[in-house]
Amino acid sequence: MIEIKPLHYFLAAYEEGSITAAASRCYISQPSITHAIKSLETNLGVIVFERNKQGIKPTKEGHKLYKLASDLLLQSQQLKAAFIPDSKIELHIYIQPDINIEYYFGIIESIRNVSLDINLSIADSIEQAQIAIIDEERLPSQFEFKLLRQEGYKLVVCRDHPLAKNDEVSLNSLEGLKFIERPYCTNRKAFERLINEKNISIIYKGKAIHDLQLQGLVKLGLGVAVIPESYIQQDDDLKYISIDLDRPITRSIVLAYRKLPNKLIEGIKEIQFT
Repeated sequence: MIEIKPLHYFLAAYEEGSITAAASRCYISQPSITHAIKSLETNLGVIVFERNKQGIKPTKEGHKLYKLASDLLLQSQQLKAAFIPDSKIELHIYIQPDINIEYYFGIIESIRNVSLDINLSIADSIEQAQIAIIDEERLPSQFEFKLLRQEGYKLVVCRDHPLAKNDEVSLNSLEGLKFIERPYCTNRKAFERLINEKNISIIYKGKAIHDLQLQGLVKLGLGVAVIPESYIQQDDDLKYISIDLDRPITRSIVLAYRKLPNKLIEGIKEIQFT
């Protein structure tokens, strides 16, 4: 007899392409995932994954099992919903750390207001999530998504900085400036590539671990920084300045989802972000 739980673990490994990522998604240890998949292979008499140093790759039987297991688990979920109408749907949401979540409160409320009994909890990583608010550049391929907004970046300086009198600066104006680095930024390399192409020299004075700290360091006059537009705030001690670029740098923030009940998917597609 095939149990449901090993099928969940198999689906996670198949979709993530990694035992490590599957273990993170399922909140269990890697050996537990490996043992469950091996037991599944023994019960079915087939090999579902080829294993090598690069990870795992589904076999022909693995692809076949994925389709059947997906259908079975969906039917199991529908069966439970039909006979236990008050059962909660457990959803894990991942929010990228450098996204200003205050900007997306309405999205979270819209998800909660879909006509299903949802228990929403925070996922530590995208691998553990069914829903995510994330930069499209960081989105795994197994997710569907809808675009929420595209945002650019601003130079942020303290009010007594020589550039604070400007509403817009050229890239050459950054020459010799002391910067606070955002090492978690998806567009960091694109920005560095631009300044290298122009032979502009900047000095990194330190690294921030999040954008609240970043703006605090700028406010103290320890350096300047480039920050997403959604972090612009009313602060008399800071000035946000546009950067004139031949090729504007932007990021696309998306609402991503996977493996959700049809009714919830329909509700997500109807969500409007303003």
